[in-house]
Amino acid sequence: MGQSSKERRPSRTGTVSVARTGTVRWSRVTRGVKERWQDLLAWDPFWIFLFLAGSTWALLPVGTVGFDREAEVGAVASRDFVAPRDALVADAEATEEKRRRARDEVLPVYDLDAAALDRTLADVGRVFTLGQAAVGGSEQTGEPVDRERLVADVQRAAPTFKVTPGQLDVLLEHELSPAIEDRLRGALAQALGRGAVAGKNVLLENRTRGIRLRNLATGQEKRELDLYDYLDYPDDVQELLAAEIRSWSDYDGTARAALLELLTANVSPNLHLNQSETVRRQQAAAASVETVYNRLRQGQMIVRKGDQIDPQAAHLIGQLRGDRSLRSRLLPALGIFLFLALVALVLWLGIRKERVAQTQRRTVLGEALLLLLVSVLGAKLCQLLAAGLGASIQTTPFNSATSYYFAIPFAALALVTVLVYGRGLALLMALSFSLLAGLLFEEAAWEIVVYTMAGSLAAILTVDHFQLRQRSLLVRAGAVVGLVNVVTVLMLIAIAGGSAGGAAQLGLQVLCALVSGVLVSAVVSFLIPVLESVYSVTTGIKLVELANTNLPLLRRLAFEAPGTFQHSLMVANLAKVGCEAIGADSVLAYTGALYHDVGKIFRPEYFVENQRPGHNRHDKLLPSMSALILINHVKDGLELAREHHLPEPILAAIAEHHGTRVISYFYSKAKEMQAPGAGEVSEEKFRYPGPRPHNKVMGVLMLADGVEAACRSLEDPGSAKIRTVIKAITDDCLRDGQLDDTDLTLGDLKQAAEAFQHVLSHIHHRRLDYPGFDFNERRRERRTGETAEVPPPMAEPGSPSEGASGAVPAVDGPPAERVVRLNR
Repeated sequence: MGQSSKERRPSRTGTVSVARTGTVRWSRVTRGVKERWQDLLAWDPFWIFLFLAGSTWALLPVGTVGFDREAEVGAVASRDFVAPRDALVADAEATEEKRRRARDEVLPVYDLDAAALDRTLADVGRVFTLGQAAVGGSEQTGEPVDRERLVADVQRAAPTFKVTPGQLDVLLEHELSPAIEDRLRGALAQALGRGAVAGKNVLLENRTRGIRLRNLATGQEKRELDLYDYLDYPDDVQELLAAEIRSWSDYDGTARAALLELLTANVSPNLHLNQSETVRRQQAAAASVETVYNRLRQGQMIVRKGDQIDPQAAHLIGQLRGDRSLRSRLLPALGIFLFLALVALVLWLGIRKERVAQTQRRTVLGEALLLLLVSVLGAKLCQLLAAGLGASIQTTPFNSATSYYFAIPFAALALVTVLVYGRGLALLMALSFSLLAGLLFEEAAWEIVVYTMAGSLAAILTVDHFQLRQRSLLVRAGAVVGLVNVVTVLMLIAIAGGSAGGAAQLGLQVLCALVSGVLVSAVVSFLIPVLESVYSVTTGIKLVELANTNLPLLRRLAFEAPGTFQHSLMVANLAKVGCEAIGADSVLAYTGALYHDVGKIFRPEYFVENQRPGHNRHDKLLPSMSALILINHVKDGLELAREHHLPEPILAAIAEHHGTRVISYFYSKAKEMQAPGAGEVSEEKFRYPGPRPHNKVMGVLMLADGVEAACRSLEDPGSAKIRTVIKAITDDCLRDGQLDDTDLTLGDLKQAAEAFQHVLSHIHHRRLDYPGFDFNERRRERRTGETAEVPPPMAEPGSPSEGASGAVPAVDGPPAERVVRLNR
């Protein structure tokens, strides 16, 4: 035991041990801080409140800096009032004047009752029919016509027709002849056919522009310009009827007067002004008028110092200053707050069931909200910088702040999110940030929304398409974002009908769009390492960097434990193809496999892949000590990985690649050496500490580790034997429950096994003998000569199954009995 302890750290002095102790303590302190930070990230209410409060403050309009005092009409300006930015200021007076003109342009609506003539003529026909019937009856009976009864019958038959007994006497005197009926009909047709209107003077007020004439009978509507032909009621109507009746010379004056009264009483206006419809159309026309805005150019003088402030200048200054009363700001703040709450709710719903690789799901919402808040604050800062830059330059087109908006790296958030969390969350974040950017840049709201969303989608699709796991991905994504930004800017300008500043401003905006792509790459390159540290996440780019075999830790493994290093390379390739087959993270599998046995650096000679033939140190150790040494390579690997600040996924690969499996070889040997009556040998002492694999990647890594070690023990590794070994390792892990915490399905295991089979069959293929060289004969002679001195590496047939770590004391291999049978 004492000798073993010395051999554990044979090369370390007391000074190194003290330094190592200090490093371990510092690592514990930093690990404690990180754990508390992770607990804070998992406290969702705090981050929701912080996001709502910070974003509401950033998005709420605060007015224009510098216009801190209200400009009163008639006051003398104490300083120059200069527009600090390009702005559109609402002009209430011009808007109201334009609406007034729109109301005046609406023609008055007049309704023409064309059916009034037909109704009146029908009533005349009924009166003459009843009268003629009464006259005929009187001739038959020889009695005079009963005038009262006739009047009553007329009122029942034509209630709207007005006739007096005296007028009826005139008609009876002429025996209600067809001639007088035709004359009455003709007079009525002349009056009502031209149209009678009450108040012709009002009608003639529109003589220069006309009226909208609506026929109530047909529903048709037209513009009527000839308004003089209509009759004014009652004067023009009476004059027309009187002129007509005067031509009836066969009637005496009394009869003509009675007939005139009869006609005048039964002619009423059939053209009416529809006041309600006219007002409705005027209001609709006024409502359709858009607000008139005055465009202020940045640097434009509003009022000079010493000048009197007129109403228009006061209005412009007030608009730029913004209404700062609590009441006016409370409603927008409430609306922005509710909108942000809706954004947080959408993110929570999207993240609730989102599986984000390498990240604890309990912290994702807090991390996403913090990222979004930082992005909003960053956009606010860029807005202020753009406004300041535009104000400091007076030369066109460089004095336009809106042009500089296109240089803001809006797509950086989407690119960071897709690299850290994947496409699903990145799309949600891109949509949310696009809408928030539209609220922030209110003077170009919809353009910024389209611009931000287009660039964000370009960044996400670039990562999704190329699947690159190296730093050059950021350069390529930035280039694609820049090109998409240029296309988007040209599209927006085309929709707007051209650039207000001409070709010079168009060129500046295109240049800013390209700069935005460059800034996206720069910002994300800076943020990724920061987020990996702050959020304790590991991106694919970081994993690729850690897979560089020239890194100090891997170089140390290659020089101090070369057999283990070669084993790790083989396991890494197997794990990679296995994860690619099932759609898991192959980069994590490859990098984790490179480091999974890094703990063997401290005692490489205790592991068979690093031993020389005939020098097995376990021959002099108790089984429990041998098992402890094997178990400690996991603990030493974790300690070494933390010293080198390796990320959590690599630590998980080191801790979980054996799970909680039993070292069956030494467990069986311990039971054989146990004295009778000494009790049962504790199995827990011969189990790895674990934990068991917790996801698909770690499960595939465990299988790859066992399969690779087992296949090395095969003397003639043909395809059938390799397939049998893979099945044996997989079944043993399933029986032992090592894969219970993973999401691996039987289909996944089958696909991974096929990938293992494909790789191992090509690695262990048979080659032809070189002519003139008999390498196999020499190898057989050497193996025969060594048999007498070196015991076979496999346990005796019939030894219990130990899975990936028991058949050979130091090599992860399959159950000894199965491997011996395969070799036979």
